[in-house]
Amino acid sequence: MTRGEMCEKLAKDYAKRASILSLSFEDAYDKYIKRLSKRTDDDITQQFTRANLDNIPKLRINRTEEYIIRGGDDDCEDGVCKL
Repeated sequence: MTRGEMCEKLAKDYAKRASILSLSFEDAYDKYIKRLSKRTDDDITQQFTRANLDNIPKLRINRTEEYIIRGGDDDCEDGVCKL
């Protein structure tokens, strides 16, 4: 992964978190990209690795088995379910 790709993912992650605090996504993204441009490659790689942004879970599309959870009459006692 290139430096630019790592910076983009880090900035998007930062902006997403900042937008939760009612900050503008675009402003936070732009500010963080500027901050990242001043940092070394090693520092960016280390932060990217710690943020675990390249380890996105993959969906299992070709499932061969499915599970159905059903409750029976005896699964709940006094309104509290055991499932």
